[in-house]
Amino acid sequence: MDPFHACSILQQLKTMYDEGQLTDIVVEVDHGKTFSCHRNVLAAISPYFRYSSLLF
Repeated sequence: MDPFHACSILQQLKTMYDEGQLTDIVVEVDHGKTFSCHRNVLAAISPYFRYSSLLF
């Protein structure tokens, strides 16, 4: 198993995020600030989003 594979995936996700590619949900926080996000990343890092109907 390539130990750098996970790092490579994260780098590619960051690049896609920075370029606005394949983001599929917008999260709005205080004062109307919004963030374009990848649903799969939110679900992977947060039980709140993983089990939330907000992502579907």
